[in-house]
Amino acid sequence: MKVTHELTDDLNGVISINLETADYQPQIEKTLKDYRKKANMPGFRPGMVPMGMIKKMYGNSVLGEELNKILSEQLNTYITSNDLQVLGNPLPKEDDKIDLDINKLEAVTFNYNIGIAPAFEVKISDKDKFTYNKVAIDQDLIEKYSSDIRRRYGKVEEVEAAGENDMLSGKFQQLDAEGAILENGIEHTSTITLEFLEDEAAKKELTGKKVGDVVVVDPFKVSKGHEDLGKMLNISHEQVHAIEGQKFQFSVEHVYHMTPAELTQELYDTVYGKDEVKTEEEYNARISAELTDMFAKDSDFLLMRNVQDELIEKLKLSLPDEFLKRWLMNANEKPLTPEQLEAEYPNYAKGLMWQLIENKLISGNDLNVGEQEVIEYVKDNLKAQFARYGMPDPEAEVLDQAVARTLQNQEEVRNVYQELYNRKLLALYKDTFKLKEKEVSFDEFVKLATGKPAKKGILSNIGNLFKG
Repeated sequence: MKVTHELTDDLNGVISINLETADYQPQIEKTLKDYRKKANMPGFRPGMVPMGMIKKMYGNSVLGEELNKILSEQLNTYITSNDLQVLGNPLPKEDDKIDLDINKLEAVTFNYNIGIAPAFEVKISDKDKFTYNKVAIDQDLIEKYSSDIRRRYGKVEEVEAAGENDMLSGKFQQLDAEGAILENGIEHTSTITLEFLEDEAAKKELTGKKVGDVVVVDPFKVSKGHEDLGKMLNISHEQVHAIEGQKFQFSVEHVYHMTPAELTQELYDTVYGKDEVKTEEEYNARISAELTDMFAKDSDFLLMRNVQDELIEKLKLSLPDEFLKRWLMNANEKPLTPEQLEAEYPNYAKGLMWQLIENKLISGNDLNVGEQEVIEYVKDNLKAQFARYGMPDPEAEVLDQAVARTLQNQEEVRNVYQELYNRKLLALYKDTFKLKEKEVSFDEFVKLATGKPAKKGILSNIGNLFKG
């Protein structure tokens, strides 16, 4: 057996695996003998089926399976031992044609295309300058958040007709091209809050509606983005995209009016605990502190995204694009059309570039996440969940069992490691870069974070600016 590789350029290469018959024939014969021992065919005693029949029935499939095992092991061993920085997985050369025949075992060479990660260095220092944007907590923002609190603890009552700030509850039913209710179409009971509608025509159409009224709506105009629409209709992200341009019938079943709670000691006690807040000034101060905490994470995220964009632009890494496109076509669970691949590849390439840069930053600055850090992070999160429900910390044994269950979920473990590495990278940026703090209005901050104006309803933005 001989394994070699040759680079066709800095980003592409070929691994060749030459197998002599003796490298794989013994394993093929052993596997076929095992098949023979287990074979149960009419006219033959168990284990006595002629080997010729076994070969005819299972030979080529066994040959393919065993060769795949050998080739996979050899590829992984060779890549690791030669420290090849491959991207994706090796792919059989498209122009190689190999005919396998169990009755004609012979020496054979398999060639695999590989994509190589670019060679580069990442240097960061206090000469790198970034703006650290912070939301200015002004009185207008405090009043908006206070309004939200008052609504949350306010009184809800049914009314006859919807005002421009009221909520309609009713049934959504998907319509066909002729305007009739679509058989087996999407149907779900949900709500529309008129106060937060950005489409003025839709808001005007629904204002004044009463129980029993029926109106045709565009679901995209009565929701706040794809995630909100998915929840409104109880459908998946893919279904949301599939219904673009379609109409729904909305049948009003209830009309609700919210009377906000008054700023009284009763509200202060309900929100913050008895006698924790006694005056409107103290109440506003608590809100200001909450808003500062709520936006701190978004400020950090914005800094990290700006650093990411800056480093990607500065380094301009080259990738083995054609290899990666072919690999994506082969690796994707759902078939990709060439048009989809071309549309999605730029985002994939950008994400891969950042992954390579991030790995360099982590290794070059000796950033490590230990197992105990992961355990403590999970513990803190579990304690926080208990606290949100007003429960005391669980006993140590119960907490340890909950941590152990959480760490059995590999996806959850990956997410925890990523979060902890993000924290270490953020600390590295803050310690290294020259940061200029800049206070901006809430609307300006949302525009910086999303590229879009702030939506109505402050809670639709806080803590969710970087979703998706």
